[in-house]
Amino acid sequence: MTAAYALIRIGEFVNGEVSYHEVLEVFGKAAVTAVRVLVLIALASLVWVPIGVWIGLRPRVAQMVQPVAQFLAAFPVNLVWPVAVVGILKFHLNVNIWTSPLMILGTQWYILFNVIAGASAIPTDLKDAAGNFGVKGWLRWKRMILPAIFPSYVTGAITASGGSWNVSIYSEYVSWGETNLVATGVGAYIFENSAKGDFPRIALGTGVMVLYVMLFNRQIWRRLYRLAEERWRIE
Repeated sequence: MTAAYALIRIGEFVNGEVSYHEVLEVFGKAAVTAVRVLVLIALASLVWVPIGVWIGLRPRVAQMVQPVAQFLAAFPVNLVWPVAVVGILKFHLNVNIWTSPLMILGTQWYILFNVIAGASAIPTDLKDAAGNFGVKGWLRWKRMILPAIFPSYVTGAITASGGSWNVSIYSEYVSWGETNLVATGVGAYIFENSAKGDFPRIALGTGVMVLYVMLFNRQIWRRLYRLAEERWRIE
């Protein structure tokens, strides 16, 4: 109810200042950002889930890796912006594609943290039983590893997703000196209008982003949480 009321108030504030055509355009830009977030979370998962499981199943390795991952998570990602600008300009890369990784650089570590925690929590008796019965390969992942790490993975993916939406404000509009690289997306829309001090359009962009995040949480993450609680869980 609170979120609905906030969106209504934003609509009243924006009404009269922004055309309906522009409102629809902002929804389209938010859809582009949403696709970026989904693709980046999927790619980060393909990379970090296997690595996180490998680390989590080896306690000594996990103790060494955790501090390094924590450092990388705390590393100010905006320091990478100049490198990104130079690389995109030098190699004539597509801005809409090659600014996207900047959204996930600082948030992907949440997936790694949580997968390591989930894999580390697998009971030793269960791992020994799987080894004794010769359970290997995909069957081992399906019957033991995935159910064990899935709740932790969902937690990490939700955090990474929310962080990626926030970072999109800076990663879709990358500037260094007098060079500005602007990708299509609601993040760039919010950034540009923040620079202009255009409060109605800032409110519109923020409201649309909040609406998309709420839809993500309801239609994707809540369902995955329910799946984790009801099916993919080791008691």
